[in-house]
Amino acid sequence: MDEFLRTVAVPKMAAMNKKGFTIVELLVSMLLTSIIMGAIYSVYRVQTHSAKVQENRLEAQEYARSVLDMMVREIRNTGYFPVTVTDINCVAGQGGIVSATATTFEFRVDADADGLCSNTVGTNERIIYTLSGNDITRTEGSGAAQLLTNGNVTVFALKYFTQAGAELTQPIAVANLANIQRVSISLTVQSKNPDAEFGGQLTVQMTSNADLRNRGLPS
Repeated sequence: MDEFLRTVAVPKMAAMNKKGFTIVELLVSMLLTSIIMGAIYSVYRVQTHSAKVQENRLEAQEYARSVLDMMVREIRNTGYFPVTVTDINCVAGQGGIVSATATTFEFRVDADADGLCSNTVGTNERIIYTLSGNDITRTEGSGAAQLLTNGNVTVFALKYFTQAGAELTQPIAVANLANIQRVSISLTVQSKNPDAEFGGQLTVQMTSNADLRNRGLPS
């Protein structure tokens, strides 16, 4: 009988000794899980915003570069007169430059080689680049000024140099316009989508040079 009682009691006691998690253990495990998940989220959030900052910076750089490339491409053709021009609006005696200030450059090109500098939109023969508020505009012929930027320009500065590399003092007199060989363009733009928490307002500054390649051509 004693042997029988022992065989029945042992499994019963073993079953009673099997315990689950206590409330304290569950709370501790939940706390640790929350801390780990919070740390993972913080790292993810920082990485996401860092990537966004780099994306905004790259966007601003590409934005500024596209504006500069367009200006340089056109400005370097200043004074392109493949034939003797007969139009006084071409200002051949000034090398095709009408005005050159710190924020405005107006020039002429005889793109179709007819000896004239047409005021008609689409001929690309009378062009003005200028700073208007926080935008750079391009005006062609008798057309309206076209925005090249999106209200995010903080600096637009033009400098002018002779063939010998000497910077011309501004304001540049009309008599010195024909001496301009190189135009230096400095542009600073702000990012379009600033993140106040990570990086804030980003600015990108770029400088490019347009060498006027038509100096010395017959006019």
